[in-house]
Amino acid sequence: MAGLNAALEIGKNALLNAQVQIQTTSHNVANAENPNYSRQKAPTVTQGAILGRAGWIGAGARLDRIVQQRDAFLEGRYLGASSQSAYYGTLERILTAAETYLSDDGDSGLYATLNDFWNAWNTLAQNPEGTSEQALVVECGRNLCTMINQTATQLQQSREGILTELGDHLSTVNGLLVKIRDLNQQIQRSETPTFMANDLRDQRFQTLQELSQYVHFTTQDGTGGTLNVFLEDGTPLVLFTEYAAELKMTGDAEALAIRVQDSGQIVAQFDATGNVVEDALKGSTGALVTALGKVDGWGDALDRFAEALVTGFKEIYDEVLGTPAAYFFDNDFTRASEIRLTDNPLSESSNALARAVLSLETQSLDSLGGLTLGQHLTQLSQNVGLSVQSASSQYLLQDSLAQQLNAQRQSVSGVSLDEEMVELIKHQQLFQAAAKLVQQTAEMIQTAINMV
Repeated sequence: MAGLNAALEIGKNALLNAQVQIQTTSHNVANAENPNYSRQKAPTVTQGAILGRAGWIGAGARLDRIVQQRDAFLEGRYLGASSQSAYYGTLERILTAAETYLSDDGDSGLYATLNDFWNAWNTLAQNPEGTSEQALVVECGRNLCTMINQTATQLQQSREGILTELGDHLSTVNGLLVKIRDLNQQIQRSETPTFMANDLRDQRFQTLQELSQYVHFTTQDGTGGTLNVFLEDGTPLVLFTEYAAELKMTGDAEALAIRVQDSGQIVAQFDATGNVVEDALKGSTGALVTALGKVDGWGDALDRFAEALVTGFKEIYDEVLGTPAAYFFDNDFTRASEIRLTDNPLSESSNALARAVLSLETQSLDSLGGLTLGQHLTQLSQNVGLSVQSASSQYLLQDSLAQQLNAQRQSVSGVSLDEEMVELIKHQQLFQAAAKLVQQTAEMIQTAINMV
């Protein structure tokens, strides 16, 4: 009877094993459309043998643990590529928007307006006393000032928009770090050395995917199923179940810094000077800092252009007119956002003045690095275009890499309905065989009882 009871126990365990395997397969099928779900399996291992008269007798099989089909190396590479893709995608978006303010096709934009301005002076040089020619110069001058003012204003609005978005990004990052810490707590409470909280681990990986869009990080396994998160330079963002950093923006566009804090205490600080912030954070957060630096640089270049234009006209008026009643541009306003004409920009008009002004068109200016006013605008437009083109090409490359790595990750962790159907049939047959074993063993036990 002992052997029959052992056979009955083996059959019972086989039934229970098959039930769990069928339930696990059903769980996989239910999550087939969830891209953040990792396929689970319930493998069995041989049960410890029993020493009998004939030697060690097998005692069947038992479930080991429900495990996830994951590749940590692929996941790490995917998260890194996702961060790079987000960096260049955000950079392309911001710079493309700024490009619309500074792009110039020769027919519209700053360069075309400047050419119209020079052409008006050329017309005035041919008829210095002409009222319509003088009015045209003044009108083209006002148009040029307006175009410079509008471009500077749009760049300023772009700066403010970047800073607002950067603040929103940091708020989101802080929320994700807290969520990872909380999931660490839940996983540590739920797991044992034998059983893993697989669904909670999936939620944590989903949160890590979201975090990779904002910053680039590395991970390290902690105790009790926890996961520690660090920036590339080793600055801790999440440690075990206790610590989640808070990222805070300080300063402004002129002196931006991002602090990593723990209950108000500064753990690390990254300054925008020298591209430290974007190198440390990367992701879309680093891209916003990079874009902010570029937009600021373009704004500075526009300010240098405006100052060179105002200064150049002042020097010409002083040289030709001696002590003019009024200058063309108001010398008190040399920034691009402020440049304007005086109330009487052409109080004196002569051929000599018009020719002297036209010489400024081809004059190399030290304040512009030896470039003319037109060359400076052309170089600015080219720099903007090259920055956008570089960000766009890098985004295509990194996004393609991220998609490939995600496809490889899905080939390991994703649910294939075809495979699950095969597994379901296999487990169903195992269940039927185990049930048959229990039935036959029970009949044998009943026969033995009847013989007594």
